[in-house]
Amino acid sequence: MNDASLLGEAIKYFTEELTQAFKNNNLKTVLTKYHYPDLAPTMVDDSIGSPDGKILIIGETNCKVKDLQGIFNAMGLRGRLECHTDYEDIHRYQFNNLMYNNKYRLIIVGPMPHSTYGKDEFSSVINRMENTEGFPCVRRATANGGLKITKTNIKQILREELESGFLAA
Repeated sequence: MNDASLLGEAIKYFTEELTQAFKNNNLKTVLTKYHYPDLAPTMVDDSIGSPDGKILIIGETNCKVKDLQGIFNAMGLRGRLECHTDYEDIHRYQFNNLMYNNKYRLIIVGPMPHSTYGKDEFSSVINRMENTEGFPCVRRATANGGLKITKTNIKQILREELESGFLAA
């Protein structure tokens, strides 16, 4: 790989990472990761819910709810987990009830049925929540290039959101 193509790949990678961070209200965390916290815009937090609101994990996973509760407890987030990991439960979940719902601060999503109720004209309900005003902040739990809820990525997402101040312990 020559220098020009390496530079092009690096620019593409950073642009994608920054764009995703901006969409997920996580820009300050990513800029801090690269030692540029002062570049983060000072924004009014117009997010849904308060920093000590509920955190919804929705998507299929092999993690036990008990293990997820343990992670939340260890990170000072006791009693804030709401979890929907059953395929049929997710398929019937009323995602519209999340709009402008101040009970929730963060939604962590994993693999779920594509034909989920409430996706409207979007390709998926995840895409709808990410691109429609009124939904709480959505973070995708990913591993190996795809959606996957693991204990490791849940810890990472929670740590990032706590460090950025988006979530309060």
